[in-house]
Amino acid sequence: MRFSLRFVASLLCLGTIPVLTGAKGDGCAAGSKSPAPDVAGDWAVTYEDEIGVEVKIGGAVYTSKIGVQGGEVTIDHEGKPLKFDLDCSRPEIVCPAEAWPEEVAIEQKNTEYEHQMIVHLPKQSCSGTMRAAKPEECGANTINPDCEDVCDGEITVTDQEAFGVIGEEGDSFRLYLGGGIASNGVNCALLGWSVADADLVTEGEGTETWVANDMKNGVVTVAYAGGCLWVANVDADPDLEAAVLGASVTFTVGFTSARAE
Repeated sequence: MRFSLRFVASLLCLGTIPVLTGAKGDGCAAGSKSPAPDVAGDWAVTYEDEIGVEVKIGGAVYTSKIGVQGGEVTIDHEGKPLKFDLDCSRPEIVCPAEAWPEEVAIEQKNTEYEHQMIVHLPKQSCSGTMRAAKPEECGANTINPDCEDVCDGEITVTDQEAFGVIGEEGDSFRLYLGGGIASNGVNCALLGWSVADADLVTEGEGTETWVANDMKNGVVTVAYAGGCLWVANVDADPDLEAAVLGASVTFTVGFTSARAE
């Protein structure tokens, strides 16, 4: 599935994307013709040891941590335990370290728009039916705030081009990780605020040899609908189930990166 530059750039530029810690990349320079540092080439990524977890159910927010390879987190919501499992072995799940792997190759193909960058990453697509979001299931305070088309079917993952933007000042980037499709609350389509952000450490600014050699304060953010990761309790009541299906589970992990030798 391919999307227009204007569509992806508008998502990258959203100031409302919740980045919990670390860098907040400037994704608004996709159409800029000003110079940008050279980021093309191979990069080696080093991750922090833990993944931060944020679960939102209605107006309640719960936080926890799990190992970098994923795992289970249990919260107590209104006196009832709820368990969510980030199982990285599931083929439709893109875990943080998969969304931005330990080795990445970046390209800057468009010589007119140097701020645009392309990375080959695991990307999701819908193998079922796409439909327009219903008014009552999208908008502010939902898992589909921009009322994107909903995938009513299975999610598949293949290696595709992901689009990113180097900030206007050349000191940060934002990479959009989602597939531009919304979850139906049960399947595992990445939610729209799934991004990778980092600050860029550069040298030679103002010259033709302006180059980025390091990334710091990096954060990968991947988010799913609660129903995707919910380890269901057979005794759960319908109201609780409805709340879980409208919940979001966001995972963040910090990283740094340097050019691969």
